[in-house]
Amino acid sequence: MRNTRTIILTLSFAWASVSTAIAGFKLQAPAGTFAPSAEITLARHDVDQRSTVRVSANQSNSDGSLELELGQEPGIYVLKGSDAAEITLAVAEAETIKLNLREGKLVAHGSPGTQILENYESFRKESLARLVYPTRRNIKQAKSRGASDDEIVRLTQAEVDAYQEHLQELNDFVIERAKDTMALYGASLRLSGDYRLQELSQLVEAFAERHGPIQATQSLRKRIDTARTVAIGGVAPELKGKTLEGDEVSLSQYRGRYVLVDFWASWCPPCRLENKHYSELVKKVADRRFEIFAVNLDTTEKAWSRAVERDQATWVHVSDLQGWNSPLAAGYGVTALPASFLLDPDGRIIAKNLRGEALDNELRDLGLL
Repeated sequence: MRNTRTIILTLSFAWASVSTAIAGFKLQAPAGTFAPSAEITLARHDVDQRSTVRVSANQSNSDGSLELELGQEPGIYVLKGSDAAEITLAVAEAETIKLNLREGKLVAHGSPGTQILENYESFRKESLARLVYPTRRNIKQAKSRGASDDEIVRLTQAEVDAYQEHLQELNDFVIERAKDTMALYGASLRLSGDYRLQELSQLVEAFAERHGPIQATQSLRKRIDTARTVAIGGVAPELKGKTLEGDEVSLSQYRGRYVLVDFWASWCPPCRLENKHYSELVKKVADRRFEIFAVNLDTTEKAWSRAVERDQATWVHVSDLQGWNSPLAAGYGVTALPASFLLDPDGRIIAKNLRGEALDNELRDLGLL
């Protein structure tokens, strides 16, 4: 009897979880919100893949109103009308979302996550404009007046530092305001695992408790697990990829040496500048105790090979030419460039994102310079 009761309870819990996942949601809009009989499409957004897939296509009513009941699990959705109306929705289970047209723009009521995600996007743009864009303007102006390489290096480092501060501000916003709403998943692409990770982890577990084992929960948990894996002190995950010559190379081949795992792309100016530094650095490093293992995130071999040639980047490079969809980047939680990880001879991560003089100083302390 005890075993039977346990099975029943287990099945009941499983059914409750599934019910949460497929509770669906409703969309409503009054007359005049859309053009009469306009096509209304709804696409599900995958934050990890940075892509959307259409899940439904309907029409507004003859008066431009809308009434839809959708059996989709909670997540991020993009609603578009053929009359150019568009809105991103951060949908929780069983929500009834009421859409209205305000000054030519769709707005949603009844979906706290949607409002928080909109506020997040506004804050993200403001933070970029305040912290990052001024440094980029300074770099552009310095190049136009023929500034020295040293000044360009200094300004580029200021840009990288500003972007890291920007990411920390986004973490602060998410932790303090997103809570366990679907906005947490919507904002997860830019979460930094190097700042307030424990609080982010607690937030994700609260999200899981509320929403159940849906795709968004799995994505968030995987992001937290990856951040823990590549934390300082952890053993770096294996990397395998093909070189420009077509040879397969793995990171584990370099066990016994200090290795700088560097993620870069031809379109990333700070990466290209650091390549110049690397080309000088490899000439000065003592014996063969140090290697650079570069992971390229371009999508074409032409762009990758041209950058390697122009930068005289003679160290090991691999790529799967999948850009931001690369499992190589995903395994290290890399969602922005530049990004680098310094490994000791046992393959443990001992430092992150060291550039220029900071990298030189670390290698000097290790007796490699």
